[in-house]
Amino acid sequence: MKKTTLVLVLCLLGAAGAFADFALGLNGALYMDDAQLEAAGYRSVAEAFRDGEGIYYGLMGEFMGKHLGFGLQGMGSWYYSPWINDVMRDLDLNLYLSYHILGSRFVVDPMLDAGLGYIFKDWADRHLDDDLDNPIAATAYGYLGAGVGVNIWRLGFFSKFIWHFPMGPVWGDGSLSGTQLEAFGLKPYKILIGAKFIFG
Repeated sequence: MKKTTLVLVLCLLGAAGAFADFALGLNGALYMDDAQLEAAGYRSVAEAFRDGEGIYYGLMGEFMGKHLGFGLQGMGSWYYSPWINDVMRDLDLNLYLSYHILGSRFVVDPMLDAGLGYIFKDWADRHLDDDLDNPIAATAYGYLGAGVGVNIWRLGFFSKFIWHFPMGPVWGDGSLSGTQLEAFGLKPYKILIGAKFIFG
Protein backbone atom coordinates (compact mmCIF):
# COMPACT_ATOMS: atom_id res chain seq x y z
CA MET A 1 0.00 0.00 0.00
CA LYS A 2 2.78 2.45 0.89
CA LYS A 3 4.64 1.65 -2.34
CA THR A 4 1.47 2.16 -4.40
CA THR A 5 0.84 5.55 -2.78
CA LEU A 6 4.43 6.63 -3.45
CA VAL A 7 4.19 5.65 -7.13
CA LEU A 8 0.93 7.60 -7.52
CA VAL A 9 2.42 10.72 -5.91
CA LEU A 10 5.52 10.55 -8.14
CA CYS A 11 3.34 10.16 -11.24
CA LEU A 12 1.32 13.23 -10.27
CA LEU A 13 4.45 15.29 -9.63
CA GLY A 14 5.88 14.22 -12.97
CA ALA A 15 2.66 15.23 -14.72
CA ALA A 16 2.57 18.69 -13.17
CA GLY A 17 4.89 20.24 -15.75
CA ALA A 18 2.92 18.94 -18.72
CA PHE A 19 -0.42 20.62 -17.91
CA ALA A 20 -1.37 24.28 -17.65
CA ASP A 21 -4.01 24.11 -14.90
CA PHE A 22 -4.59 22.24 -11.68
CA ALA A 23 -8.03 21.54 -10.17
CA LEU A 24 -8.54 20.66 -6.52
CA GLY A 25 -11.96 19.61 -5.29
CA LEU A 26 -14.35 17.68 -3.09
CA ASN A 27 -16.50 14.82 -4.27
CA GLY A 28 -18.96 12.19 -3.12
CA ALA A 29 -19.76 8.80 -4.65
CA LEU A 30 -22.74 6.47 -4.54
CA TYR A 31 -21.99 2.82 -5.39
CA MET A 32 -24.70 0.71 -7.03
CA ASP A 33 -25.30 -2.84 -8.23
CA ASP A 34 -27.49 -3.82 -11.21
CA ALA A 35 -30.74 -3.92 -9.23
CA GLN A 36 -30.06 -0.58 -7.54
CA LEU A 37 -29.17 1.04 -10.85
CA GLU A 38 -32.32 -0.30 -12.52
CA ALA A 39 -34.49 1.01 -9.68
CA ALA A 40 -32.70 4.34 -9.38
CA GLY A 41 -34.23 7.60 -10.46
CA TYR A 42 -33.11 11.19 -10.16
CA ARG A 43 -35.06 11.62 -6.92
CA SER A 44 -33.68 8.49 -5.23
CA VAL A 45 -30.10 9.37 -6.16
CA ALA A 46 -30.57 12.95 -4.94
CA GLU A 47 -32.05 11.69 -1.66
CA ALA A 48 -29.11 9.32 -1.14
CA PHE A 49 -26.63 12.18 -1.50
CA ARG A 50 -28.77 14.44 0.69
CA ASP A 51 -29.02 11.85 3.48
CA GLY A 52 -25.40 10.72 3.14
CA GLU A 53 -26.32 7.05 3.58
CA GLY A 54 -23.69 4.87 1.91
CA ILE A 55 -21.89 7.85 0.34
CA TYR A 56 -18.10 7.87 0.14
CA TYR A 57 -16.63 11.37 0.53
CA GLY A 58 -13.20 12.55 -0.51
CA LEU A 59 -10.79 14.73 -2.44
CA MET A 60 -9.75 14.96 -6.08
CA GLY A 61 -6.84 16.64 -7.81
CA GLU A 62 -6.41 16.90 -11.58
CA PHE A 63 -3.71 18.37 -13.78
CA MET A 64 -5.46 19.72 -16.88
CA GLY A 65 -4.32 20.64 -20.35
CA LYS A 66 -6.67 22.02 -22.98
CA HIS A 67 -8.37 18.63 -23.44
CA LEU A 68 -6.43 16.00 -21.47
CA GLY A 69 -6.48 15.66 -17.70
CA PHE A 70 -4.53 13.43 -15.32
CA GLY A 71 -5.85 13.03 -11.81
CA LEU A 72 -6.01 11.25 -8.49
CA GLN A 73 -9.08 10.70 -6.31
CA GLY A 74 -9.47 9.37 -2.81
CA MET A 75 -12.84 8.65 -1.17
CA GLY A 76 -13.81 6.93 2.03
CA SER A 77 -16.64 5.82 4.28
CA TRP A 78 -16.55 5.25 8.05
CA TYR A 79 -19.43 3.21 9.50
CA TYR A 80 -20.47 1.11 12.47
CA SER A 81 -20.56 -2.63 11.83
CA PRO A 82 -22.91 -4.61 14.12
CA TRP A 83 -21.10 -7.86 13.21
CA ILE A 84 -17.88 -6.75 14.85
CA ASN A 85 -19.41 -4.15 17.20
CA ASP A 86 -16.96 -1.48 16.06
CA VAL A 87 -16.24 1.08 13.36
CA MET A 88 -14.87 0.06 9.96
CA ARG A 89 -13.50 2.15 7.13
CA ASP A 90 -13.61 1.62 3.37
CA LEU A 91 -11.21 3.62 1.19
CA ASP A 92 -11.27 3.94 -2.60
CA LEU A 93 -8.18 5.37 -4.35
CA ASN A 94 -7.86 5.81 -8.09
CA LEU A 95 -5.66 7.31 -10.75
CA TYR A 96 -7.27 8.39 -14.02
CA LEU A 97 -6.99 10.04 -17.41
CA SER A 98 -9.81 12.35 -18.47
CA TYR A 99 -10.58 13.67 -21.95
CA HIS A 100 -12.46 17.00 -21.89
CA ILE A 101 -14.26 16.98 -25.23
CA LEU A 102 -14.91 20.73 -25.57
CA GLY A 103 -11.97 21.81 -23.41
CA SER A 104 -11.24 21.60 -19.70
CA ARG A 105 -12.09 25.30 -19.11
CA PHE A 106 -15.14 25.46 -21.40
CA VAL A 107 -18.39 26.48 -19.69
CA VAL A 108 -20.03 23.13 -20.45
CA ASP A 109 -17.45 20.37 -20.02
CA PRO A 110 -18.43 16.86 -21.20
CA MET A 111 -15.71 14.35 -20.38
CA LEU A 112 -14.64 10.72 -20.75
CA ASP A 113 -12.56 8.94 -18.08
CA ALA A 114 -10.44 5.81 -17.85
CA GLY A 115 -8.59 4.78 -14.72
CA LEU A 116 -7.17 2.25 -12.30
CA GLY A 117 -8.25 1.96 -8.69
CA TYR A 118 -7.71 0.20 -5.39
CA ILE A 119 -10.50 -0.21 -2.84
CA PHE A 120 -10.15 -1.79 0.58
CA LYS A 121 -11.81 -2.40 3.94
CA ASP A 122 -10.05 -2.23 7.31
CA TRP A 123 -10.46 -1.36 10.97
CA ALA A 124 -11.00 2.34 11.69
CA ASP A 125 -9.24 1.92 15.05
CA ARG A 126 -5.70 0.76 14.31
CA HIS A 127 -5.33 -0.46 17.92
CA LEU A 128 -7.77 -3.26 17.04
CA ASP A 129 -5.84 -4.26 13.92
CA ASP A 130 -3.55 -7.25 14.45
CA ASP A 131 -2.06 -6.88 10.94
CA LEU A 132 -1.20 -3.25 10.18
CA ASP A 133 0.43 -4.17 6.85
CA ASN A 134 -2.74 -5.58 5.29
CA PRO A 135 -6.39 -4.59 5.04
CA ILE A 136 -9.19 -7.06 5.75
CA ALA A 137 -10.30 -7.11 2.10
CA ALA A 138 -9.03 -5.39 -1.04
CA THR A 139 -9.64 -5.32 -4.78
CA ALA A 140 -7.80 -3.69 -7.65
CA TYR A 141 -10.00 -2.51 -10.51
CA GLY A 142 -10.12 -0.64 -13.78
CA TYR A 143 -12.90 1.70 -14.79
CA LEU A 144 -14.48 3.67 -17.60
CA GLY A 145 -16.63 6.71 -17.06
CA ALA A 146 -18.45 9.61 -18.67
CA GLY A 147 -19.72 12.84 -17.23
CA VAL A 148 -20.37 16.50 -17.64
CA GLY A 149 -19.21 19.58 -15.78
CA VAL A 150 -20.11 23.25 -15.63
CA ASN A 151 -17.29 25.79 -15.20
CA ILE A 152 -17.98 29.30 -13.94
CA TRP A 153 -14.67 31.20 -14.05
CA ARG A 154 -12.45 29.10 -11.72
CA LEU A 155 -15.25 27.20 -9.99
CA GLY A 156 -16.42 23.93 -11.50
CA PHE A 157 -19.21 21.46 -10.74
CA PHE A 158 -19.30 17.97 -12.23
CA SER A 159 -21.10 14.65 -12.25
CA LYS A 160 -19.85 11.32 -13.61
CA PHE A 161 -21.19 7.82 -14.15
CA ILE A 162 -18.48 5.16 -13.73
CA TRP A 163 -18.40 1.45 -14.58
CA HIS A 164 -15.95 -0.69 -12.57
CA PHE A 165 -14.39 -3.93 -13.77
CA PRO A 166 -12.61 -5.67 -10.85
CA MET A 167 -9.16 -7.09 -11.49
CA GLY A 168 -9.38 -9.51 -8.56
CA PRO A 169 -8.16 -9.52 -4.96
CA VAL A 170 -4.66 -8.20 -4.33
CA TRP A 171 -1.65 -9.84 -2.71
CA GLY A 172 -0.79 -8.99 0.87
CA ASP A 173 2.62 -8.00 2.18
CA GLY A 174 4.34 -7.85 5.55
CA SER A 175 3.13 -10.60 7.89
CA LEU A 176 0.85 -12.12 5.25
CA SER A 177 3.41 -12.13 2.46
CA GLY A 178 2.53 -14.63 -0.23
CA THR A 179 -1.19 -14.79 0.54
CA GLN A 180 -4.07 -13.27 -1.38
CA LEU A 181 -6.35 -10.86 0.47
CA GLU A 182 -10.09 -11.39 0.54
CA ALA A 183 -11.88 -9.65 -2.34
CA PHE A 184 -13.65 -6.40 -1.52
CA GLY A 185 -17.34 -6.45 -2.46
CA LEU A 186 -17.02 -3.72 -5.08
CA LYS A 187 -20.29 -2.78 -6.80
CA PRO A 188 -20.08 -2.38 -10.58
CA TYR A 189 -21.32 1.22 -10.85
CA LYS A 190 -20.60 4.55 -9.21
CA ILE A 191 -22.31 7.93 -9.50
CA LEU A 192 -19.93 10.70 -8.56
CA ILE A 193 -20.68 14.38 -7.99
CA GLY A 194 -18.28 17.08 -6.96
CA ALA A 195 -17.04 20.65 -7.01
CA LYS A 196 -13.55 21.92 -7.82
CA PHE A 197 -11.50 25.09 -7.89
CA ILE A 198 -9.20 25.58 -10.87
CA PHE A 199 -5.73 27.07 -10.37
CA GLY A 200 -3.71 28.28 -13.32
